[in-house]
Amino acid sequence: MARRVLFLRSKSPAGIEPRLDREARALAGAGYEVRVYLWDRRLEHPRLEKREGYTIERLHRRASYGGPDLLVRLPLWWLRCFLRIARERPGIVHAVDFDSAIPAVATKRIQGHRLVLDVFDFYSDMIARPLSPGMRARLARWERRAIRAADLVILADLARTSQLGEPAPRTVIEVMNVPEETTVASKRRGTEFLVFYGGMIARDRGLPQLVAACEDSGARLLVAGHGPDEAALIPGIESSPAALYLGNLPYAQVLEHTAAADAIVALYDPAVPGNRLASPNKLFEAMMFAKPVIASDGTRLADVVREVGCGLVVPYGDPEALRAALEKLMLSPAESQAMGARGRAAYEARYNWAAMERRLLEAYAGL
Repeated sequence: MARRVLFLRSKSPAGIEPRLDREARALAGAGYEVRVYLWDRRLEHPRLEKREGYTIERLHRRASYGGPDLLVRLPLWWLRCFLRIARERPGIVHAVDFDSAIPAVATKRIQGHRLVLDVFDFYSDMIARPLSPGMRARLARWERRAIRAADLVILADLARTSQLGEPAPRTVIEVMNVPEETTVASKRRGTEFLVFYGGMIARDRGLPQLVAACEDSGARLLVAGHGPDEAALIPGIESSPAALYLGNLPYAQVLEHTAAADAIVALYDPAVPGNRLASPNKLFEAMMFAKPVIASDGTRLADVVREVGCGLVVPYGDPEALRAALEKLMLSPAESQAMGARGRAAYEARYNWAAMERRLLEAYAGL
C-alpha cells in the first residue's frame, strides 16, 4: 500500500497535462503503482486509459472551467475523490491544486495516507474574475490550511513560497514545468514569420493585443488551447486574416508547432496576482527548441527571459510595444537565433526534466 500512488486532478485537457504525465511516468518507473483520477468536463477522452506505466480513470461529468455551475459541480468531484480514495486505499495521494486537496485532506485524517500537494496554481491568486476582498482572503486561508496538512508540497517555482503562508509546510520542493528532451521533425512550410501561442484561452493572456500586433507586423499567428473565455476570444482569432485557431491540441502537436515557430509568446496580465509568479510550460519548451520568447513585464517569466537573454519583454496590454518586439525579431534573424541559442544553453544547464525527476523521486523516498 505504501508504494501505491493516486493522483487527483480536476481537469483533463488534451487527455492529461504534460507535467502530470511526466510525474506519473517517473514514479511508475521507480517502482510505484500509479493511478490517475481526472475530471473530463467535456467528455472528450475515454473513461479508462492505459499509459506508459500507469492507468488513467476519468469522471465524465460536464462542467465549465470557471463558470458559476462549479458551485454545484465541485462537491460531486470531491465526493467521487473521497470514495475513490476509500476504495483504493493508496499509501500516497498526490493532489493537484486546492480543489483536489479538499477530499484528500479529509481522507488523510481518516485513513492516514501521506498527502502530496502539487500546486500548479494558487486559487486565491489566480482567479481573474471579480471577487470581493473578503472572499479572496477566505480562499487563501482555506488553501493554506490544506498546504499545512500536506506531507510534501511541490511548487513549479520556489519564488511562489511567498504564497504559502505561515507556518511553513513540512517539506517544499521545486519541480519546474520543464519538458523532457524531445526531437521533433520540422513541418515548416513557407517563409512567413510564425508566432505560436499554446495555452489558456483567457482574458488575462493578451490574445486580442497579440492578434492586432500580428496583423500590423505581418506575422502569422497560430493559437492552440482551451479555457474559460473561448466564446469571447476565439471569434476574434478566427476572423483575423493574420491568425488561425487550431483547437485544443495533444501535447505532441503543441511541441511540433513550437519547434516550427519563429517566436513563442507568453503574455500574462500582472494585475492578476497568480500571473506574476507564473513559470509556464511554453517558456521552457521554447528554450528546448531554441526559440525566442516574448514575455510580459512584471512577471516571473519575464525575469527568467531577462536573466537568460532568451527573448524580449514588453508591457502587458500594449499592442504597439508587442508589434515592435515582433518586428525586431523579424528584421534581426541573427539576434533572434542568438536569443534562442541562449535559451537552449540554459535548458541544457538547468531547466531540464532529468534534474526535476531526481528531485521528485528523492522527495517521494523521504515520504
